[in-house]
Amino acid sequence: MKFLRSRFNKKFLRNFVLILCILGSSLPRLQAFTNDQERREARVQATYLTHLINFTIWSKEHLPRDNQSPTILVLGNEDSGFVASLDYLISQTRVRIGGKIAKFSHLNNAKVSEAKVQLKKRVQVVFLMPGAKFTANEVRALSPSAVIFGFGRNFVLKNGGDVAFVSERNRVKLVLSEVYFRRTSPKLSSKIANLKSVVEIIRRSKSNKR
Repeated sequence: MKFLRSRFNKKFLRNFVLILCILGSSLPRLQAFTNDQERREARVQATYLTHLINFTIWSKEHLPRDNQSPTILVLGNEDSGFVASLDYLISQTRVRIGGKIAKFSHLNNAKVSEAKVQLKKRVQVVFLMPGAKFTANEVRALSPSAVIFGFGRNFVLKNGGDVAFVSERNRVKLVLSEVYFRRTSPKLSSKIANLKSVVEIIRRSKSNKR
């Protein structure tokens, strides 16, 4: 019996090592596929964001003074290519907020103090990357009129955000707060609601309404 157990253990160990070798050889391909998928999603997200900005209306009191540019601010670390894609699209399409060309800024998690200073200047658009050191409510306290973007349905439903990106079945969808349409500024054009295949409009929980 001891001999049989010994043979079984050796066979199990050989099979286990073989599986690890197979997984190890496949890992670079799987990682490459994952990275490509993340980069594609990042490009789609950046494109959606610029379109939503173009379809948003700001009142004069929510825009910077005449000698200043409106700001699109991304907070948090990222390695998917989203920041690079967004920076490129903003510069190439000359995204405008309130008729003025917007400037772009990215501050990672090591620059929390700098981010607070920037937010207190009341930026127009804030995008929170996963793992960012700020919550949507903290951003809103510093920049009350900012449109706040993030990830996941709960970012809008429970956490006070305006727009969230959700990945479902290899597609990027937009989850939008109903408040984003109803307020006077910044206000999203109702035309976006017609894109039902990629847009979902939901109500925030009562504790997170503006």
